[in-house]
Amino acid sequence: MALTLLPETLTTRLSLPARDFAHRLSGIALGTGRAEALVAQRRAAALPVSERLHVPVLTEAPELAACRDIAAGHAALAAEDRWDDLLAQLQRADQARAPAPGGKRHAALASEGARAALLAAIARRDLAAAEAELERLGAVAAARPDSYAAAQVFAQGHLDLGWARRGAAAAQDEGRDQWQGFLTHIAEAERILDPFDPIAENSPLLAGTRYQLVRGLEDGERLFRDWYEDWSDLDPTCPEPHMAHAVHLLPNWYGTLADFDQEARAAAARTGDVSGGAAYAVFYMSAASVLGDPPPGMDLTLHLKGLLDFHRATGCQYRANIVAAALTDLAQALTGEALPDSVRLRLVMEILEDHLVDTVREFHLPAWEHGESCIHWALGQVFRDGLARGEHIHLGPEGLETRAA
Repeated sequence: MALTLLPETLTTRLSLPARDFAHRLSGIALGTGRAEALVAQRRAAALPVSERLHVPVLTEAPELAACRDIAAGHAALAAEDRWDDLLAQLQRADQARAPAPGGKRHAALASEGARAALLAAIARRDLAAAEAELERLGAVAAARPDSYAAAQVFAQGHLDLGWARRGAAAAQDEGRDQWQGFLTHIAEAERILDPFDPIAENSPLLAGTRYQLVRGLEDGERLFRDWYEDWSDLDPTCPEPHMAHAVHLLPNWYGTLADFDQEARAAAARTGDVSGGAAYAVFYMSAASVLGDPPPGMDLTLHLKGLLDFHRATGCQYRANIVAAALTDLAQALTGEALPDSVRLRLVMEILEDHLVDTVREFHLPAWEHGESCIHWALGQVFRDGLARGEHIHLGPEGLETRAA
């Protein structure tokens, strides 16, 4: 007997396979979507960091551009022969230890502006024009015999031209007799500065210029420590005395590598009450700029603390980039020589991560010796997980972060 199906029964029996089929289609679509999303993520993760970095990368630090503008303003005064105004501003800035952006000293920039025509002549290798500009500075100083500011500008001009002549002689491979021009400029600068004592004048600018004489004086090795201490004592928050002195403590001048760490610790102790451990880090950064690597014996913990203190002194992006680059150099060196679980490497990477995320808001290429490749390496280490997910690097409300494109 034939089975008779009621309409309701037919609908039910047909709908079950249809629903199962629809469910299977939905699962296939979901799986396809997941696969496509995975492929898209892999493609995004394969993009280089350079294509996923949405943070400014600047070819010049704005702080240094501002310093250049300050010097240019004083150069304009010199061009107009407004020497009394220029020298008064220079001396006020020197007495106040007035900082310029990035921590440079305003007085040094004023002096640079005063010598702008001389420096421009040196830059284009027109030594005759440079001599004429130096004579002009000499006339300014002669008309103001009691002005230590005028004396500093004139003496620094002799140093500028003396070093230019020494560099030209070295480039031409000339003999020792050709250094006489350099030594003559050093002697003249010493004579010009002799009536003015940096301590009595309360002038770190004078102290810094006097310190530069040591390379051309027979008794430079005897004087350079005392003159460094005078300069540093007059302006203990300024890193420039430490930068200059660290170089003179290297073997090609007056020191030895064996004693370098002791000297760096002494510098930090002298200025620690106002600048923390910054001097220690400045010593090693300055030495590394000459040697290519830090001198042996560096205490990593002291150096890391010093780097952070160096940045905190201004809190600016100029120093933030200098410190980020120094930390990256350390991390790369340790990565090449240490085991992956090295305590020293982990410590450096933790501080690098905190510093990049919390303080860097833009990248200044001149601070990074190896350019953007170093920046990308550091970001690749710090944001490894986010980058592996295909995310991009952005500046968020609390610092650098990764998020979906």
